[in-house]
Amino acid sequence: MPVILQKLIATGLRKPEAEILFRGNGTLVRGPSDTGKSYIRDCLWYLLGGEKVPKEIPESKGYTNLYLQLETSENDIYTIKHSLLGGVAEIFNGEKEDINTDEPLSDDVGVFLVGLSGAKGKLVLRSTSKRGPITGGDLRHWSLISQPAMISEEKTTGESYSSRTQRKASFSVFLTGQDDSAVILAQSKDEKLKNKTLAIAIENDLERIKKEVPDGRTKSEIEDALSKVNLTLDILSSQQKERSSELREIRNSLAATISELSTVESKLNQSLLMASRFSLLDEKYVSDLDRLRAVVDGIAVFDALPSQPCLLCGTPIDSQLDSNEVLTETVLKQQLAMEAEAKKIEALRGGLKDALERENIIISELTSHVEILKEQFTRISHQEKTALQNSVSEFSADPKQLAEAKTEYSAQLQIFEEMDRLVAEQEIISKLISTKKGAAIKRQTDVDAVKVGEIVKTLLYSWGFKEINTVDLEAVDCDIKIDGRQRLSYGAGKRAIFLSALIVALMQHALDNGHPHLGVVVLDSPLKSYSDPNNAAEATVSPITVRDLFYDWLSKWTGPGQVIVLENEPVKQDTASRLSPIEFSGVLDKGRAGFYPVVKKNTF
Repeated sequence: MPVILQKLIATGLRKPEAEILFRGNGTLVRGPSDTGKSYIRDCLWYLLGGEKVPKEIPESKGYTNLYLQLETSENDIYTIKHSLLGGVAEIFNGEKEDINTDEPLSDDVGVFLVGLSGAKGKLVLRSTSKRGPITGGDLRHWSLISQPAMISEEKTTGESYSSRTQRKASFSVFLTGQDDSAVILAQSKDEKLKNKTLAIAIENDLERIKKEVPDGRTKSEIEDALSKVNLTLDILSSQQKERSSELREIRNSLAATISELSTVESKLNQSLLMASRFSLLDEKYVSDLDRLRAVVDGIAVFDALPSQPCLLCGTPIDSQLDSNEVLTETVLKQQLAMEAEAKKIEALRGGLKDALERENIIISELTSHVEILKEQFTRISHQEKTALQNSVSEFSADPKQLAEAKTEYSAQLQIFEEMDRLVAEQEIISKLISTKKGAAIKRQTDVDAVKVGEIVKTLLYSWGFKEINTVDLEAVDCDIKIDGRQRLSYGAGKRAIFLSALIVALMQHALDNGHPHLGVVVLDSPLKSYSDPNNAAEATVSPITVRDLFYDWLSKWTGPGQVIVLENEPVKQDTASRLSPIEFSGVLDKGRAGFYPVVKKNTF
């Protein structure tokens, strides 16, 4: 999501606003030296997250704040505010005129721009041993080209050696769209020190472990002995399981027999008790019959005796007794009642006899069942005893001794395994320590590099360099070769023009292919050095031709991306009518003198 810079504004108390309105595609700010063109580039650098405050110039006195209004490809407008006195830049949602009452966004400017450029989440190498996200500095470096950088003989990655790795990595992201998240990092100094310390610790551990290795035994011998012990233990375990299963079945049978025997004996005891009660009841019935017979016999004897008076008083018997008690009819009734009772008892004895016989049969059956169960109990108990004896005789090996042997062999095997592990770690650490540099970084840039080279050639052709046959982008150096010759080997004028073509081509390629990029290129004095008469010797194409064609190209530039050129060289009238350049005259009474408005002093 590239951005479009709309306007740059400087404000101050009781100061007229200094404003630059940028065209959406190509903008030219033209004028002589010391009119504030490079100052514009410095202001843009500062507003886009740079830390260096633009240098103070006489015209900037009294101005305190800078504003940059920009628009995203989604038509969202933001304004960045940064004080010329320093401090932190603020981002507001909306146009500059509407931000006075708004709260700034919480985003850092660099992070905000990285997000707009599509580079959020992209990781690049900071050094061969460290990586991090793309920064606002990466975006500015490859988009805002200063006048010194144009003619510099230094690499395009900058003078700072510490930042070159990061600049190369970010260039590759803009070129290919791919980041360095998959690149294997080299060791940092701390990691190297850590590895050396670890190597010493491993060596000490190896010396200690070697002393614990059993004399005259090898790892394979220990493994073989442990395998045999484990096999024997497995056999013992299997036998024990088999015997345990057999004993479990025997004991289950024994428990079932005992339970059944207890039940049958309980039933037998109940039957014996019942038979005993039946016998006692029969004895009672016999006693009752004997008593009844005795009474009947007594009545018969009494009835047979002759009647006699009382031997003492001589009173006749009729006078002594109730006549009803001695009547023959009454006696007869008593006899009949007793006989009926005797028959009833006999009948009860008959039923009792049948019950007793049935109970005796049950007792006989239960007694026989008890005997069978007792024999079964004796037989199963003998089986249990035999099984236990067989189990002891089968297990000739001592499980305790086998377990102790297994523990000993396992401990010895662990010593060998620990030694193997330490040796393997020692080899890895040794390789890391012996590696002096990280592996060469290989990025897949060939296809994209060819495309950018073709764009550069097309641009240079349109700028008048028609004699160029080949342009090759050497992505590893972030620079180009023209007809097999390094760009830095040319004079200052061509170095500037060729670098301008590379920066524009990189932006065009990135935006055409959906790669991250800010979407803006600012070129400070791309033509000035080539047009300098002192550099006429290197001019293979007329500087005027190059100038006119360059401006013509800029006037017709439709993107992708925005190109802002800050230049000294004049522009033809017909081109100016299309380009509508912002002209700085450098003269107080002629048009716009420079970036800052010049207020005439009152001479009264």
